[in-house]
Amino acid sequence: MKKMIEISNLSKSYPSPDGEEAVNVFSGIDLEVEEGSSVAIVGPSGSGKSTLLNIIGLLDKPTDGKLIVAQKDLIKLQESEVSEYRNQTVGFVFQAHHLLPSCTVLENVMLPGLAGFDENGTGELNERANQLLGEVGLGHRTAHLPGQISGGERQRVAVARSLINQPSVLLADEPTGALDRKNSEHLVNLLKQLNDEKSLTLVMVTHSAESASQMKQAYHLDEGSLRQER
Repeated sequence: MKKMIEISNLSKSYPSPDGEEAVNVFSGIDLEVEEGSSVAIVGPSGSGKSTLLNIIGLLDKPTDGKLIVAQKDLIKLQESEVSEYRNQTVGFVFQAHHLLPSCTVLENVMLPGLAGFDENGTGELNERANQLLGEVGLGHRTAHLPGQISGGERQRVAVARSLINQPSVLLADEPTGALDRKNSEHLVNLLKQLNDEKSLTLVMVTHSAESASQMKQAYHLDEGSLRQER
């Protein structure tokens, strides 16, 4: 099985507000994720879990180290290649769904894909969005606005939106953080199903030991270091 994510000796630090010694978030991080695997990263608040996920998604930059995703050396990418990577290689699901309130569920799912289609190609995008909404159990909600559906349904719309450009990697940052237990279970089961059926590589940051237990691998990030739990 080929490796989808290869991280070696990764570090991240921020300049100190007072100009003194830099604030270290983590250092010496090593992580390998095989294509089609699912990985949970757990740890206390402030340990750098979301920072690590943002670096994999190129929403942030590491201070040092090696970072390869889908055979791309992310450290060496040009700015135009960074945008393409964010749009085509990775999909994002956050704790907040970030749906546009004035757009329908279907329109929200289609939005990230519009840059890759001309006016004549939106029919294909529409078909793909409808298919994804069916896969997440919301084929009957396509014409609804986000304010007309439940919180659990909004998060499932966000999952469908993250897949519209057919990414190789799905990055989920506390996706169940704003949901009750029942909806959390449904969402994690959905992510597991998509991981299995689409051979999608899944990396999920979570506080929930129960959610983490559903992933094929689990890592614990604390005090600047990452260790594998299983």
